[in-house]
Amino acid sequence: MVRLYGRNVSLLCLMMGVVVVSDVGSSARAQATDPAQLEQLGRIQDSQDQRRVALEAAQQQAAQQAARQAQLAQERQRKQAAASAARAAAARNAQESRDTTDWEDERRYREASRALALKEQQLKIQMMETRANRESDFINTDLAQKQAETDHLVQSSQGDEKLKSDIGEATKMSQRHWWEGH
Repeated sequence: MVRLYGRNVSLLCLMMGVVVVSDVGSSARAQATDPAQLEQLGRIQDSQDQRRVALEAAQQQAAQQAARQAQLAQERQRKQAAASAARAAAARNAQESRDTTDWEDERRYREASRALALKEQQLKIQMMETRANRESDFINTDLAQKQAETDHLVQSSQGDEKLKSDIGEATKMSQRHWWEGH
């Protein structure tokens, strides 16, 4: 199939005209003087000219429509590429946002863990200080109790000596006679 564009159409029309004219040429020469035939030839020529103009207009319109369709196809492709790029950018931004959020959550978790470990260490130290203070209090209490026992024993032994001396005195007194005075 031959595609008809601009110049090809003109050549085709010219060749058709030559064929028509050559067929008619010999008889046209003979009858060129007849006005009815001349008028009919003029109408044929006008009809061919109108067809050629209509064909050129149709070709131009088809070319313009093809150009518009190509332009629309390019525009669609451009829009699709832009939409695809926008989706990819949105997905990338969403992933970066999730990564940033995850990183921040992880950082907050580590900070909270460190703070908790620090608090735990502080509580252990405080507990050890309290235990040491209590042990010191227990030791002081135990020492005071031992001191009290020691004091009691000392007083008890002093009391025993006093008692012994009083008993010794009583024994001496009981061995004295009534006539012996003090």
